[in-house]
Amino acid sequence: MNAKFQNGLRRVGCESGICALLWRICALFACVLSVELGAAEATEFLRAVEPRAFEFPRDYGSHPEYQTEWWYLTGSLEDERGAVFGFQATWFRRGLSRTAPPRTSTLAARDAILFHGALTDVNGKRFAHEHATSRAASTWAGSNTDGLNVWLFEHVLRSEGDGTWSLTFTVQGRRVALKLQPRRPPLLHGSTPGLSIKGSEPGQASYYVSHTRMEASGTLQASPGETPRAVRGTVWYDQEFGSNQLSADQIGWDWFSVPLDEGTDLMLYRLRRSDGSADPASSGTLRFADGRRVHLSREAATVEVRKHWTSPHTGAKYPAGWTLTIPQERLELSVAPLLDDQELRTEGSTNVNYWEGLCGFEGRVQDQPAKGRGYVELVGYAGAFKGRL
Repeated sequence: MNAKFQNGLRRVGCESGICALLWRICALFACVLSVELGAAEATEFLRAVEPRAFEFPRDYGSHPEYQTEWWYLTGSLEDERGAVFGFQATWFRRGLSRTAPPRTSTLAARDAILFHGALTDVNGKRFAHEHATSRAASTWAGSNTDGLNVWLFEHVLRSEGDGTWSLTFTVQGRRVALKLQPRRPPLLHGSTPGLSIKGSEPGQASYYVSHTRMEASGTLQASPGETPRAVRGTVWYDQEFGSNQLSADQIGWDWFSVPLDEGTDLMLYRLRRSDGSADPASSGTLRFADGRRVHLSREAATVEVRKHWTSPHTGAKYPAGWTLTIPQERLELSVAPLLDDQELRTEGSTNVNYWEGLCGFEGRVQDQPAKGRGYVELVGYAGAFKGRL
């Protein structure tokens, strides 16, 4: 589950005096922004409490009546020679105020928009990431309320009106430009579809929808200045919005998402308590090739960690191999990262470091062989996460 609000600054890739000055200005801006982010109390926003009747494509747009929202894409791509790449592209909207500011200045903003991007080059054994922050003001950043269109600088996700979406973003000089085509209906998560419970208190929840296997085609640069190469693959899209915090005893989460080649879609998240146990709100969703949907309670699935990896950057010790088991659905999958070092570090902003990476899944579902490539996110291993959903 992608409870992923982490603030970020765009990296500046030069050492000149001008760039150093720009960096200090950006850092000052981030400090001011962080104060403003905390200025609006969640109580002035709506909370995810009751079931919601989703209306698409409108509900792919933003929901400013809720304080926090994110549009999250992870994908597995291949070029014409079979080289494998993974990517993450995420836009976060954080409400500074539930209503538009009364000021007429072009810098007046109701929301802050943040972006995280990452690119994994499996064959080249390289991982790059960057992050950015801006007010939703002027032409810098924003999100539409009447349909999918969210942007921050050159990072853009929008609907093209013909049933396709376009995704463009850069990661340390590497540009990704994809056309996305949904191939299955939206998947709503939660025991009540669409309402994903994250804690025991009222409103400790989000509205959560996914497109599990979007067909992707376009171009990618594996390194700065490289001629773009044609790529194709599969993309997983998550969108969540809500207004409340995780419980005080929840320090992080493990999130798994994979569209298996034989047609099964699996989303599984494990909310971790400070004692290492899985919170009762941990859950997931299975959707089979025939469309049958199964909500997974905490007890329905087990996650066994087989090995660990220690980051040479932060010293954090992350799980790096798992066995996922869902006995009632005769599912057992072995999961392994396709590259160990897929850690995102945000010391220039909120100092929240986490691991998010492309992984291989292989095993059996309903007594049939199954495999695929998907993503795992690990938050709270480099320090307890104390942010809002």
